[in-house]
Amino acid sequence: MGIRHLILVLLLTQLSPSDRVAVDRYRSAIQSAESAASRLAIEPAFSAARALREALIPKLESLGDEEFKNLQQLRGLLINREEVVFIKPDVDYFTKLAAARGDEADRAFFAALKATYPESVWPIYIEQQTDYSGCTRFGGMTLVEAYRVWLEFQRRFPDRYVNGAKEETEAVLHELTQSTCACGNAAGVEQELEQFLRRFPESPARVRIDQRLQSLRNRRSDIRPNCTSG
Repeated sequence: MGIRHLILVLLLTQLSPSDRVAVDRYRSAIQSAESAASRLAIEPAFSAARALREALIPKLESLGDEEFKNLQQLRGLLINREEVVFIKPDVDYFTKLAAARGDEADRAFFAALKATYPESVWPIYIEQQTDYSGCTRFGGMTLVEAYRVWLEFQRRFPDRYVNGAKEETEAVLHELTQSTCACGNAAGVEQELEQFLRRFPESPARVRIDQRLQSLRNRRSDIRPNCTSG
């Protein structure tokens, strides 16, 4: 056990044993991914990051300052609890790691993730308006493009990063079917929904999106144009 690892373990005293296991598994997975031992180690590291996020998100705000700062030292993660609480993968870190140590699926996955999250935190189809919320960029075709990117990844690599790719496609569909806060005007919303239906006629969300489009055209939509979130 290295000195840095020992110090980290000693400082994470407020975490439960199972939570500390999640931290240690992630740290070990990242070390394996950074080594040249295996070209199939990056996906397990990303999965370990997801497990760590699920374990620690409910506890972040209750941690002591020193303990929280030491969690932030974990490589490959962006951890925040000011205004908004999140644990997210550092997309630039993983993109570089995939380029140096990964295989074709690793590089494709993190290229898609970088296209979706240019700065790691906010997806390209959301315009940040406050520390914790934003409006949906209907009309710029960012939703359509993000969905295309993730469908293409799933087509090329159906057995790789399954949960991560599914989470991203579902996030896009959630905005298309549930968001009521549009950054732009109603015409932009209509254009985005129309384009999605043309591009992806087999989408499982087709019926719901068509219903939203018809409601918009009939002026019964709950979508607020030129919306300010918060």
